[in-house]
Amino acid sequence: MPVERIYITRHGFRSNWDTNVPPKPPPTGIDGDPTLSAHGEEQAHELSLYLFDVLPAVVRIYTSPFYRCLQTICELSDMLKVDILPENGVGEWYGRTRKTHPRAASKEILKSFFPRVSLDYEPIAVPSTDGETVQELHERAKSVLAAMIMDCNENHPTITTIVICAHAATIIALGRALVGDESYEVRTGTCSISVYDADPSENGIGKWKCLSNGYTSHLACGEERHWSFETGEYDFLDVQAYQERNDSHHVTITSVSVSEPVVDGKV
Repeated sequence: MPVERIYITRHGFRSNWDTNVPPKPPPTGIDGDPTLSAHGEEQAHELSLYLFDVLPAVVRIYTSPFYRCLQTICELSDMLKVDILPENGVGEWYGRTRKTHPRAASKEILKSFFPRVSLDYEPIAVPSTDGETVQELHERAKSVLAAMIMDCNENHPTITTIVICAHAATIIALGRALVGDESYEVRTGTCSISVYDADPSENGIGKWKCLSNGYTSHLACGEERHWSFETGEYDFLDVQAYQERNDSHHVTITSVSVSEPVVDGKV
């Protein structure tokens, strides 16, 4: 059977977003490759519990090779006893105007932290070290998804349901590629889940249906840190409720829409 359902999720709350707790040095030694915060780890746990029970069951996990994404998805991989496939093609987006373009750690280094990382998997694409325009990111998403789905259908016919863990800009581009609409609005809260189903009458990408857009009911605090190309801002839908639930994590939020002009990546 071909791939018929794709779950796309974003990494959890990053440690360097928690302004009251000094972030730990990146375990990989790479600047711009932070861990999850304590709250992010809780989100990842909630995400794993939810995805473990979905039907049809998840049978393949792809992730951006940045540490926060592997940290988000590693519990699910252990629960399912499924390897983690580090795919640079769904990695972070860095715009051309950004001065630095961090490269993720090698799969050998990642495996030392996350034992289920596959050393046999070869990534479909590796983003340019010169950065990308938004259009180039969209083209990357299309080509990676097409190759990913084709590989599963032709070489792993028992795989019908996959999970992709990535970053805000990337999951927007992936969702738009699947539905065939580069203006489609994708919600991107941390550890949110968007669900896409293939149209059985169509081949390839561009005609998939979005069944759930940025679903967050599995998360105790709901949607957090939504980001979009249009605003370059993170939206907090209920600051008071968020603060009350997260006092134990020392996370301070001062406004309903916290502007962080990361329009060239690092999301």
